[in-house]
Amino acid sequence: MNKRALGVVLAIACVVPACEGFTCSQERIKAIELANRGAEEFRNNLYDSAEKDLKQAIQTDPSYEIAYYNLGKVFEKQRKWDKAIENFEQAAQHKPDNANYQYDLGMAYSESKRTEDAEKAFKAATAADGKLFKAWWRLGKIYMLLDRPKEADDALRHAIEANTRFSKSYVALGYLYLDYDFNKEAAQVFQGCVTAKDDDGECHNGYGLALKNLKQYEQATSEFKKAIDLDPELYDALYNCGMAYSDWFDEAHGNDQKDKAREYLQKFVTNGGKQADGNYVKAANDKLYALSGP
Repeated sequence: MNKRALGVVLAIACVVPACEGFTCSQERIKAIELANRGAEEFRNNLYDSAEKDLKQAIQTDPSYEIAYYNLGKVFEKQRKWDKAIENFEQAAQHKPDNANYQYDLGMAYSESKRTEDAEKAFKAATAADGKLFKAWWRLGKIYMLLDRPKEADDALRHAIEANTRFSKSYVALGYLYLDYDFNKEAAQVFQGCVTAKDDDGECHNGYGLALKNLKQYEQATSEFKKAIDLDPELYDALYNCGMAYSDWFDEAHGNDQKDKAREYLQKFVTNGGKQADGNYVKAANDKLYALSGP
């Protein structure tokens, strides 16, 4: 992220595309010099110095939107969201069709819990660049938060179309379908996730959940185990695997399924209990108690 911001400033310094006819005013030349110095300081984590030089660049040439943008990045790095928003807004006002400006503005709004403003900024980012997959993904997540499933579905499908390798879009869309009990559709999406990125534990965990809901327990537990192997700290997969074995035992009454259910649920309680939602820990303990009988 930092390299992207620096690259923009350094490229401007080399080719000077912001100057009409390749001629710059003295103010713009000075602003570029200050902004490049601020960018170098930013790269070296000298945030106070970077802030000082970027502010001076803005004071020298208030129309130089890249200085606003990079000053916003300085504040973003320090999680000073109000100041980041102020500068990203200025950059976006000067160049509203710049997708990166709009995206980072949306991110800052999101961090500040300004959901409606974030929605507008991410929509502007996708309008400026329809292939900016992370903006589509963020927009889809916002629509999920706002309980607008049709719009979420559309945004997340655009994200997948824009980048078929970005697994988080599949995961979000798959969970959207799970939330509304479209288990077959969820399974198809998570299968696509596994195909796109087989080394992502979240893909396998989500695929396992969809298969569990479809009562395809053998394949579901296999997917959960793959998720655990890929990410031993993915405690959701431990819980889900134990619950899948328990459901399988209820249907097949096999001792192997019962033993596996105990094994994975106990691992979840022991290893993931402190990080997990208390309701899940209680559910796991309740299930362990139910499985303790003959």
